[in-house]
Amino acid sequence: MARPTPIDYRAALIDVVAVAQSARSATLGWRAICVRERRRVGAKWIEPLSTLDLDEDAAKLSRGVHEVARREARQVDTLVFGLFDGIDDGSGSYAGYHVAAIKSMGREANDFMRDPWAPERHFLRSDALDTIVKAAGRAPRDVRPLLEYSLCFGAAALTSRFAALGLPHRIVVAFDEDHGRPLPKDAPRFAELVPVRPMAADVTDLEMAMRLLTRV
Repeated sequence: MARPTPIDYRAALIDVVAVAQSARSATLGWRAICVRERRRVGAKWIEPLSTLDLDEDAAKLSRGVHEVARREARQVDTLVFGLFDGIDDGSGSYAGYHVAAIKSMGREANDFMRDPWAPERHFLRSDALDTIVKAAGRAPRDVRPLLEYSLCFGAAALTSRFAALGLPHRIVVAFDEDHGRPLPKDAPRFAELVPVRPMAADVTDLEMAMRLLTRV
């Protein structure tokens, strides 16, 4: 009997970050990620998640994210969106998700993400992340890490990037060091994303979706 191929979690993260970096909208990017991850996760688990509306999530979170950025406008230049182990309050599981505003002072993310002090966290609620966390709780052991790692990270990256639309801040998405559950071995913990840039007016949503899907 053939042994299953080990999952390359580093490659999985690189895949979702590549889509999140260039997506024209959060939902278009999410659909492209689902196409990519289908071969790793399987149709049974990816198809129900592919219909999630991340544009709606980003719009709901935008006001709070902008308020965090404005509150200390002169002191901060970077928004760090963090993920930690899901919360179960007895009625269901919810994703642990927050944003913190920091001053990076021009340093690389590899440097400031290792600072010993913890910035003030502002907790966020994402319907899409909640849905993924609940699906992970039902998934078999071999599928669960992909849902909890690359799919959660991809959804958080897209939602965070578009929730910060219009802000000049650097954007980092990370699994907290005190995430609560060990990350897969050799899996990256964080990634920096480029802020959303305006697209040329003659590029349609359909054209952008095709660009994303042809990279699969």
